[in-house]
Amino acid sequence: MTLRAALFLFTLTLPALTLAALTHPVAAQQVDDPRTSPGIADFIYGVYCAQEPEREDPAPNTASGIINIVPLLPDFRFRQKLVPAEIGIGFGVMVTAPAGVVHDPVTVTVTHPPYADSGIEVEQWQTDINATGPSLMGFSFDHAGELLLGEWSFSAHTSDGTELFFITFEVVQPELMPHIIRSCFGSFMS
Repeated sequence: MTLRAALFLFTLTLPALTLAALTHPVAAQQVDDPRTSPGIADFIYGVYCAQEPEREDPAPNTASGIINIVPLLPDFRFRQKLVPAEIGIGFGVMVTAPAGVVHDPVTVTVTHPPYADSGIEVEQWQTDINATGPSLMGFSFDHAGELLLGEWSFSAHTSDGTELFFITFEVVQPELMPHIIRSCFGSFMS
């Protein structure tokens, strides 16, 4: 096949591939995902190695009733939205407000497939987002019952209902992402 014929074939095939990709439910849903409002200055998302928490704060609208507070902001080693379902893996976002802005309180909502034992699909907690440094809104897999494959979404809203950010992650079988598992080897595993 000549180069011209190959380019012609590619040109004819590209719209069909693009149409197929955009009509796939996940691809169609993620056209403007992640999204942030002008109330967010910096937005980083990805996968990180979980840490031993320095304390646990009450969060009655979560399945465990607590959120873990970690001593250091994690290194988002993989800036992606595919997450292996493995104990000791964390994922989420770090956000900072514009200079001089404080969002307080902020409701963070994580939606995921239902837990087998409780049926819980939505978990929420309160926090703040300011300009003095990044705030972590993440989830780490600490227990086998949390390893749910499928779509997980994170969003944050101000007290007046303004959406600050929204993002979806896809949790997949860990064997599909052995490089991430290897990179976190030796990190806190519960």
